[in-house]
Amino acid sequence: MEASDYYNLSLHELIISPFAVDWSQDNQISVITEKGVHILELQPNPLCAYPSAKFKRSFIYATDYLPVWPYLPNLNTIINEFSRNDLYSFLLDVTLTPKIKDKVDHIPRIVDLSWSPIKLLSPSKCLLAIVTSTGAIDITAKIRSNWYSIINLSNLWLEAVKDELEYNSKSSQVNADDADKFKSTLQRLCGTALAWSPLFQDKSIFYSYLLTGYRSSDLVIWKVIKIHEVEVKVLPTIVYHMRFDINVKITKLIWINLDINKYLIIVGFFDGRVYGVQINQTNNSIIQQSLYKYESTPDRMNVSFIQEFKRTEKEINIVIVKSYYLIIITVDNEGKLLRQKYIEFAGLLISGLTLINNEQLLISTQDSKMYLVTLTESDLITEGINHEMKASKVNFLGLAHAPSGATFVNVTSPNVLYDHLVNREPSTVYFFNFKGDQWDHWKVLNKEGITLGDHWDCLEAIRIRASRDPTPEQILPAIPEDIESLSTHGLRIVMWLTLITEVMKNKKLIKKIDNFVGEISEAQPLIFVNSATEFMIKIAKKTLLSNELKLCIHFLRLYMEVFLAGEDESTDKNSAVRQATDALRATAKLDLIEEEYCNLCGEMVTDLPWNKPTCPKGHQLPRCAITLLQITCLKYRNCPNCGRIFHPLLDDEFDDVKCLYCDIPAIYDNRIVSVGDEVEKNYRNLSLRPLSDLENSKMLESENTVTEKRSKKRKTDNGDTFTLIVNKNDETITETWQEF
Repeated sequence: MEASDYYNLSLHELIISPFAVDWSQDNQISVITEKGVHILELQPNPLCAYPSAKFKRSFIYATDYLPVWPYLPNLNTIINEFSRNDLYSFLLDVTLTPKIKDKVDHIPRIVDLSWSPIKLLSPSKCLLAIVTSTGAIDITAKIRSNWYSIINLSNLWLEAVKDELEYNSKSSQVNADDADKFKSTLQRLCGTALAWSPLFQDKSIFYSYLLTGYRSSDLVIWKVIKIHEVEVKVLPTIVYHMRFDINVKITKLIWINLDINKYLIIVGFFDGRVYGVQINQTNNSIIQQSLYKYESTPDRMNVSFIQEFKRTEKEINIVIVKSYYLIIITVDNEGKLLRQKYIEFAGLLISGLTLINNEQLLISTQDSKMYLVTLTESDLITEGINHEMKASKVNFLGLAHAPSGATFVNVTSPNVLYDHLVNREPSTVYFFNFKGDQWDHWKVLNKEGITLGDHWDCLEAIRIRASRDPTPEQILPAIPEDIESLSTHGLRIVMWLTLITEVMKNKKLIKKIDNFVGEISEAQPLIFVNSATEFMIKIAKKTLLSNELKLCIHFLRLYMEVFLAGEDESTDKNSAVRQATDALRATAKLDLIEEEYCNLCGEMVTDLPWNKPTCPKGHQLPRCAITLLQITCLKYRNCPNCGRIFHPLLDDEFDDVKCLYCDIPAIYDNRIVSVGDEVEKNYRNLSLRPLSDLENSKMLESENTVTEKRSKKRKTDNGDTFTLIVNKNDETITETWQEF
């Protein structure tokens, strides 16, 4: 099997941990580095004629919140009560002792993260939960281009368990027993693992569960309700809490749906044990039913990865990674262990894993090798993968795949010391796919039942590969001539592929998509007809229409009449003709408003709304891409790709307003709806450089300033000592000799 990479980009920070990359359901790539998390959001870029991808970049620094901060004043008092061995191990644990006298303060870094299911943040976005090396857990959301900690779970957890903590911070006398209680108390406050459940719906409320694991083997389930983009207010609640009978750090968690209201939580521990907790949900409460010990004997190999693999009607396969061992456990629909398989990889530890299909896994090891693992009824079969990615002097530290399943990413970082002045961007993110029909981007795009919004990576891969060829027309797929029988998804692909082909042919820069697409692609009006007719039929079923909807239906009926006048209604292939006829028939008896006036001056507008964008007095009248209504208010949505705008009344008709051409969510400008101002005032901005980094940079700047005035001692013949002060100005260097 062979992997073919088609694009890569470099990162400034080092990647120091395995499984460092993940790809969310809303097309955001997260890469954990030593300084924080890089977020790369893939942006459609059909107007580019060069082999470069477009990403919306953002960065998340670790929060400086310390879960153990209430007990730091007691640290110097209690530390003398530890035995020598316990004292050394306690001081070396930076999670429990981030700040201590005569010791350099520990700078927190992000060690793990988990993306929520899509649509938990409106519109069709994901939340991101992160855990730091000091045990702090935050739920973050992206507002504008910054990431904010909208929920500090560590603080909520402290308030929930403060009455259960063993150590009394107000005690005046301490002993050896208090030292053990002190350490146990700190361990209960430090989070270590995260995992989200799928999205659930209860009537009109959407929510998801967040699993959090702690150093003390506490397991907590939080209920997080969907957050709307115009009102960032959320308060998670604890719906379940348990503590295992072993005091071992939880390292990995995963949520698995067994049946309706029946779930299984797989828990991996630091010493290699693997447990399963089977829970049921009844009347908005969660009750534990069973506890399964899949790996009950500690083997001292950290559980570094858990993921659901293959599911059948009676069995569920779960993949677990321990060092260089890959383990597949099979459970039934109750969570009971049926069988177990494992395979050992030669060389260094497993550093990346992602699913290819229901029977195959893609594995990367730290020594820059890739393997394909196939699950059969009797065994696990491995096959080496050939690739052209740089493999010398680098570690492979993570794999992930796009929601389309056709594009994969691999992250690498140097495995040797290097000069940062020579290699300023040492880490690399590779984008690749496999050769074969299953991963062919064009064939994946044309599968039935998919949406363009989840498969823009396929179209971008086709564009990048074509732009590298001197004859891109031979690389780009052929555009079908008969497009009238295509679905809306097929028409979108034809429209954007036509645009990409035109850009490649002319090699010219195009700044605006709106009018240009309509001139070169016949698919655009058909997409509008399909989308508008669906909207008309939807509105026709309502019993009460507002004046705006009445005017909107009038405009759309005019458009359909003009469209049908130029088409042959007798043909059966043209689905757009049938839909337009059905929409006119469904809205024929509606009482509509047929006169339009300018929202700015009140003059009657007599021109067709899709032809002339001005009123008789010359006022510009921007139009909604679906309703054709005037948009003269500040609060409206726009497509981040093509720039088309959408009327606010669509919020009442659709759960998520999407661009009819790009199939991606249309968003509000946060500056207009003032969400960003509220968030900046009430929540911590994790995209700002932390104070500790700023202080370190100032120290470096001060050291550089001192070196500009270098002092050299000089011994003269008569025994006198002088100092040479070198003063470096912009253009000249002067010397001054002074007696030392």
